[in-house]
Amino acid sequence: MARATRTFKLSLSPAGLEVLIASHCRLIQQTRALLAWGTTLHVAVEHLAACPFEQVSDSLRSVIDHGLAGAEEHHLGAPHRLGIMAAGIIEHYRRSDVGSPAPTLGAIYLAALTQLVSAQRGDVLAAYDRVITSS
Repeated sequence: MARATRTFKLSLSPAGLEVLIASHCRLIQQTRALLAWGTTLHVAVEHLAACPFEQVSDSLRSVIDHGLAGAEEHHLGAPHRLGIMAAGIIEHYRRSDVGSPAPTLGAIYLAALTQLVSAQRGDVLAAYDRVITSS
């Protein structure tokens, strides 16, 4: 029997870890539920996938500008669907012809977490509902 989940690796700087913690705490506050760290990443990517392309690009720039990627490895369990959604965002980025290389999966994960921290409450809850109903 195949596992329904897999492990996703985040390579974070100390600032990137702060973003992960902030997004996790914000999601728990918004949903009033105790959630796994992987659920936070899943909701963040679900939310990012629904954002306009300009917002995605801004979040990706923020990852670089704030030095969120780093050498600290953190592993989060989440459904396979998360990786498929992240790959879809990358493919959309490639097709957009922005003139820069497509982002890595790690950059997508960090951009998604960054976006989740500043997202409107209704958007966060809508992404959470989509994740819960797709499970």
